[in-house]
Amino acid sequence: MEKGVLEIDAPYGDENFKVKWLRIKEIYTESKFVISVKDEIYQGRIASISDKRIKVFDSDSIYTTCSLDEIVFLNQFKEGFANRFSAAIEVGFNLTKAQNLRQFSLRSSINYRTDKWTADVAYNIIRSSQDDVEPVRRTDGLLNYRRILPKNWYLIGTIATLSNTEQLIDLRANSQLGIGKFIVSSNKAYWGIKTGFNNNLERFTNETTNRNTWEGFLGSEVNLYDTGDLELALVFMGYLGLTERGRYRTDINFDTKYELPLDLFIRLGVSLNYDNRPAENASETDYIIRTGIGWEW
Repeated sequence: MEKGVLEIDAPYGDENFKVKWLRIKEIYTESKFVISVKDEIYQGRIASISDKRIKVFDSDSIYTTCSLDEIVFLNQFKEGFANRFSAAIEVGFNLTKAQNLRQFSLRSSINYRTDKWTADVAYNIIRSSQDDVEPVRRTDGLLNYRRILPKNWYLIGTIATLSNTEQLIDLRANSQLGIGKFIVSSNKAYWGIKTGFNNNLERFTNETTNRNTWEGFLGSEVNLYDTGDLELALVFMGYLGLTERGRYRTDINFDTKYELPLDLFIRLGVSLNYDNRPAENASETDYIIRTGIGWEW
């Protein structure tokens, strides 16, 4: 169970059963689970003890009792390496006769989760070409590690890359270390903030001198998912120059995702990159609006 929906893989039927978590009357498990109760994480089983009350236990030990809505995550504890993966891929394509326009986009992600840490890898590209216009190219990648701490705190280590033609960025490589906390973590939404330090290594496609600077960052992420088949996500990252005084940057991503049958989805995404000191003759901002259909598992 995550994002307020319990998914049951039954031995019969072609699709998994999905039930809203807060509509459950009683639940009992025999397998061992990773269970997130507000700001604590347990490994054990759960069982109803009264209307909307749950005990988390294992063998003869009762770890805690709580209300149904205090359980925000439930996943069967699996020792196997392959069983802890999830992934998604999304593609979009446009073709017009006018000016021989061709556009292609790809978004992909892989997630690996344990009871103590999570790792995420993402890779996204956009390619656009048409007659009498310079090609447009944008590529970004992400490798993110999150170590889970008590009381909804976590440590983060991130490597993020970006290249785009609008800002003449051949490569921007960000290496981040920081700490974060989930302010809200429930069956309806989560909201987290994080802060730390970032090393920003940049190489440009024109004559602008390469840069290697240090920055402080402040980020926030909001995800709303108690909206039927619709999911909304907003990520904000702000950077303030430490070794290059007076420089500041922002990266903003907003996604609207609509779930379809057979694990398919359609998504509308908006991304904005701002830099008050871009490369010479480059734009301060670069934004994209993209749509696509995808599949997750």
